[in-house]
Amino acid sequence: MTLSLPDNKNAKLIGPNFIALQVRDLEASKAFYVERMGLTPIPQSPPGAVVFKTEPVPFGIRKPLVDLDATSLLGWGVSLWIAATDADVLHAQLSEAAVPIVLPPANGPFGRFFAFRDPDGYTITVSTAQPKIARATLDPKSGYLTFINTFTVEPDNAERLLQALGDATEEIFRHQPGFISANLHISRDLRRVVNYAQWRSKDDYVAMSKQPEVQAHMKQAAALAISFDPVDYDLRDIVLAE
Repeated sequence: MTLSLPDNKNAKLIGPNFIALQVRDLEASKAFYVERMGLTPIPQSPPGAVVFKTEPVPFGIRKPLVDLDATSLLGWGVSLWIAATDADVLHAQLSEAAVPIVLPPANGPFGRFFAFRDPDGYTITVSTAQPKIARATLDPKSGYLTFINTFTVEPDNAERLLQALGDATEEIFRHQPGFISANLHISRDLRRVVNYAQWRSKDDYVAMSKQPEVQAHMKQAAALAISFDPVDYDLRDIVLAE
């Protein structure tokens, strides 16, 4: 059937939502990907298949729907990249287990990577996963308290203060009830350090500030600064580039 223009003019691809390889021996391939690659199968996979817990796209293997022996190069022309916690360490593990290595470790567009050949001959490239960049949500309708603290510092203390604020945010503040986000800024002349933070409410912020570990941090930060100016704000508007 041929779709008319009005029926398909808005159709478009969104992105991959599942990747699977057809394999000759399902149990042998499952053992390889579990024991060698460290993947974990989901509790219930479809009949004749094994689906693993992978992010952001599920990865699986299944019994073949075609004659895999009709070609000597499975997956020829297709690049399949899978992220790993550490490509170099995984490469060493696979090499020790005599898994065929197609490409040795190298630096690439997605960080460190290498390629191996699985039991059926598929070439799979592994890259070290890049850290996710968390983004603060700015929404005037949220009603969040915006807390901006501007520290004036001697240039020699700017990086030390920034590190102290970062450590406290990671170890203390982000675990407090009502914490939303924090952004740390340092001026290019190294004379100002700014902490831009969002809290669910003023009450959450006040309760947090009474914690002994928080007060100890505040004293440490104050000792590194010439002065500081904490001010509460309400976010009223956001304007983005077109």
